Amino acid sequence: MAHRIWPKYPRLFPCFSLGLLCVFYINYTLAQSKTPDFKRTVIDDPSISRRCEELLDIRRGKLANKNRLMGLIERNQILQRKTPENKKSIKERLEVNLGHLKNELQLVRVQIQIEEESIIRKGCPGIAL
Repeated sequence: MAHRIWPKYPRLFPCFSLGLLCVFYINYTLAQSKTPDFKRTVIDDPSISRRCEELLDIRRGKLANKNRLMGLIERNQILQRKTPENKKSIKERLEVNLGHLKNELQLVRVQIQIEEESIIRKGCPGIAL
């Protein structure tokens, strides 16, 4: 004999499951209505968005330049370690080049900081630097 879930009232099971489904749907819709819709509450001026995108593009370019310089500095240091001691002129050139790269990196870091301050001052909404 098969075991029934509802042995006394077999026809009530579909009604009971339909009732549970309705209760879960109502709770879901109430939860959705309580969450704020930020797309409607945030003022989004197209001119501000374009200006902020331009500022962020400039910042991204400066960050790419910084990463490139850091890679060149690392490469220079590897070359200095691998250069034999008897190649004095090459070692001197690498040291001078390293100094120029470090100066350039410091300049780019200052430019990035100025650019970030400019982005903050111009009031770009939702910027995470």
